[in-house]
Amino acid sequence: TRCGAMHEYDIFGAALRTRSGARLALAGLCLKDRAEECSALMDGLRALDFPSSGPTEIDLALASALSGLYAGRAVAVGACVYIEGISDSVYRTGGVLGRPEAESEDADSDLDRLDEDMWMFTAPGGPGWIAFAPQPAAEKLAQETLAGSGAYAVRVNETYRALRRASPAAYLFVSDGTGYDSLGICAAKLGEMELSFIV
Repeated sequence: TRCGAMHEYDIFGAALRTRSGARLALAGLCLKDRAEECSALMDGLRALDFPSSGPTEIDLALASALSGLYAGRAVAVGACVYIEGISDSVYRTGGVLGRPEAESEDADSDLDRLDEDMWMFTAPGGPGWIAFAPQPAAEKLAQETLAGSGAYAVRVNETYRALRRASPAAYLFVSDGTGYDSLGICAAKLGEMELSFIV
């Protein structure tokens, strides 16, 4: 499908608590006829358990759960989680973004083309985004993101604002908020519909 045809897509998302008490936010992009199904599947994340306090293991558990629920159903999905029991040592504890059927991998600072004028970028330590923009604009945004990446709330907010300027019609944005005084943010926009959650 051509990404310029925004009417083919829909967004979904929510903030929820897992049964173990972790605060989780999710946002995704799907084909228009899948929005209701994708929204209904979010409840499946309530059973998600994080057996380890390691940031990598937390991200892998989150990515695996999203893949299990959304592979073949969503175009792209992102989520962030805050696990209160370990927040004193690992502030704001995890975030992932990508195509649900893709293999999980660490953020690599590569700009990935998902479709025509649809780009994904994930910076180590966050944040990550999916933008709908021409390649030069996406490359510039990736450079700005990398220059300002890391665990600082002000940098995350700057990247979020830059994404909104570069891709005003639609985007996905995830920040795991890792770092002192930061916030986990999960947001999506498509036309007039906008979702934004903080954990």
